[in-house]
Formats: sequence, structure tokens, C-alpha cells
Amino acid sequence: MRTSSAARIAFAATLAATLGCSSPQSFVILLLESQAPSSITGVVEVEVTVMKANQPPRVLNYGARDLVIPPDASVAMGTLSVSFSADQTGDVEFDVRVRDVHGCQRGHGAAIITIKKGATVEGLVLLAPDQMCPTDGGTDGGTRPGSGFPGCDPVHPVCSGGQTCQVNCTASINACTPGGTGAPGSSCQGNADCAPGSQCFDYTSLGCATKVCLRFCGRDFDCGGPSDAGGGPGSFCREPVTCGSTATGYRTCSASCDPTAAAALANRTGCPAGLACVLPASMDQVACGCAENTRKGLEGATCTSTAQCAPGFICQQTCRAVCRCDEKNSTCTAPNQCPTAGTTCTPLPGESLYGVCL
Repeated sequence: MRTSSAARIAFAATLAATLGCSSPQSFVILLLESQAPSSITGVVEVEVTVMKANQPPRVLNYGARDLVIPPDASVAMGTLSVSFSADQTGDVEFDVRVRDVHGCQRGHGAAIITIKKGATVEGLVLLAPDQMCPTDGGTDGGTRPGSGFPGCDPVHPVCSGGQTCQVNCTASINACTPGGTGAPGSSCQGNADCAPGSQCFDYTSLGCATKVCLRFCGRDFDCGGPSDAGGGPGSFCREPVTCGSTATGYRTCSASCDPTAAAALANRTGCPAGLACVLPASMDQVACGCAENTRKGLEGATCTSTAQCAPGFICQQTCRAVCRCDEKNSTCTAPNQCPTAGTTCTPLPGESLYGVCL
């Protein structure tokens, strides 16, 4: 990851256990090094699987731009920084895979590193260079790995002019169909409204009568990653596509929406009309989704779950505003935009970008 040919980067992810933790966090800095005499070049995605005893594994995917991983970790490098709540200690296994713009795996390695409570430790991960690429069965009957459906490629459709590749759940095929000009995130009535590489998705079964064009993706690089414009953390390849109750091998790009109370109250979350920006999980993930009918509580309303709080608020015995935090050393560094006087933004375990107004 030499800075001479790629911008220096720092990936941060938080694995925290409970709300209300104010103790210093623990950090593991991963130093990536090529096991071969030459550098691993052209990396646009880094996948890190974090495995700790008695905990489910976490898979972290990060977009990058022409990253270079050198054979000598002593040179100036970017880092992968993974943070843990202060109560976590012991051995953690990190499995790291790097891929190029074509989705080919360019290197793979693993390491076991011991967390030290409240401290920062470094760990070296040696990556063995390789060239494992997904095979494409073509546009007329082939099957892309993991999809289960034959036909065209919905991520990069090779169809006649103006057509897009539709995932047809009823027929269990991918088929070229007339497309339109609607950009991802725009409203639609059918696939003919959406630009090639995207499809019209109906949210009615999820609780709101909204139809939106969503972009298909195979990796974060297809979406824009952290460089994507918007008020949120960026657009990433996360949202699974389901056919009924069955998950397919396809994914769509998440929305780079703004989940804060300030954005919700000003009606500028960046979500399509009819959808709300929510924090569905930790790791700074956001999503535009249907808001439950119970989401009505504003600041101070009694609650037992976040589903009782209005978009932009989360439940901590009472509904509390979500705020931009930009956590560093357990302190929020972003300007305080809490809508209620006398409250300040406080870090949320499991998040680094967002906090809660207390």
C-alpha cells in the first residue's frame, strides 16, 4: 500500500458490544505486505473477515483506488484500522483478500493478532499473490457464479442499445429488456424507466408504496464506495436482492443517505420520496428503507425499540437524535448539530461516523 502510486488511506471499522461504553477503545492496525518480491498492484477492493471466539464473523468490504501493496511493510503504508470496544480482549483472526477492478483476487493472507485492552497494536498480514477470477458464462445462457440464474449480467449488461438486464424472479432467468434514463435512486414505474445496469424495485411488500431504480453491483467499486457523493458514508455493494423469501446471488448499491435527525427534520436525507434513512446495523451502514408505521416518537418520547422513534432518532429508553460524530479517541469531532439545546453528540459503539445526542 505504498503512497507513491496511491493515496494514503485509513480504513476504520468498529466492533462494539454495548451502548453507553465510555472507556477507551482498542485498535488493531493491519499492515499488509506482499509475500512475493514484487508489489501487488491494481487493488480496488479489500475484504477483511474478522473472526473472534464465540462471536459471529464480520466481513468488512472497502473500496480503494489502484492500491499498491509492497513487499516491505517498513515503507510508508496505508493501514487497515479495526477498532473494538474496550471490554474485548484476546486473539482475533483476520482473513484478508484483495481484488482488482475485474473482481479477480490478487492476494490472500491471514493472521492472528491479540487485542490489548485500551491499546493500539500492529499486526502484519502477508498476502500471497494470486490471480483467481470469476468466470462469465456470457450473455446467452451462461450462469454467473453465485447467481443461479442464466442469462445476461445485470451488473454490466451486454444488451442491445438502450436495454438493461432484468433479474426475472418468476422465470428464474436474467433477460435483456428495454431500459430508460432514470439514474439509481430515481422513482420508477417499471424497468423501462431505469438506466442500463439498474432495475426498478418495488417496496410495497416491505411496507411502503414506493418504486425506485437501484444499481446492481458485484463489489464496492461498482458503486463508488466512500467517494460517492451524498450526505452519508458513501455507496457500497451491500443490499441483497430477494425473489420472494429467497436470497439471490445479486446485490445492489446502498444509498449514501444521511441518517441524522438534522437531515430528517429538514427533509434532506438523500433518500427517494417515501423512504427513510436508517441505521440498520453497526459499521457505519445506512440504508433507505420503509419506515415502520410506529416510527413517530421525537426527542424525549418514551420507547422500548427504535421502531417507535421517528426517522433520525434511536431508542435509548427515550427517543434520542442521531448526530454526525466522526469519532476519534472516544470523542466526537464533528460540529455539534444536535437539534435540542443542551445536548451534545456522543459516540455510539458500533459506529465511527454517527453518534447520539445526550
